[in-house]
Amino acid sequence: MATLHRPLLQRLELLLRTGRFVTLATSAPSGAAWASTVNYVPHISDQVRLIWYSMKDARHSRNIERQEQVSGSIFRTDLETLSPLGLDGVQLVGRCHAVEGQELESYRDYYYRRNFPDDTVRQKWLLPPEEFTDKGPRRFYALTIEEWWLLDIDGWLEHMRDQRIDLPPPSRVVTLAAQKEFEV
Repeated sequence: MATLHRPLLQRLELLLRTGRFVTLATSAPSGAAWASTVNYVPHISDQVRLIWYSMKDARHSRNIERQEQVSGSIFRTDLETLSPLGLDGVQLVGRCHAVEGQELESYRDYYYRRNFPDDTVRQKWLLPPEEFTDKGPRRFYALTIEEWWLLDIDGWLEHMRDQRIDLPPPSRVVTLAAQKEFEV
């Protein structure tokens, strides 16, 4: 387990806050793997979650319905001024579920406000609530991150080895956020 270094947490915050897209890896009951990219927003409360919506009949949505364990990757290649490699990435694993019931409206509102801060733009993209309930074609999903790893940029620069840094558990990062040491 990596020790808790502020620069690592700053990199993680940047990726979570600005990555916008996560590539999910899900699996079918047969074991067949599937990757899909979704537009997420981070949701930090008592846990670290990624929130997005997808068509409920999309392959990754059907896979999540049958198998809640997923993995994912958030990667940016436009960090020329922030990273000596010009890129950075975080890999993660966690459990995912469709958001229903009382949680739905608060997650829907949070997603749209976070993804589209400008009210005029938000109204253009805002889908009605019935799209996400009952017979509606879409669902919101919440991925609760259980483990994560950052690209080992220093290791690459020193040894040219493609490795990852094991990060502190998300619950530790939430504790830091509550202490205002880590802003997301």
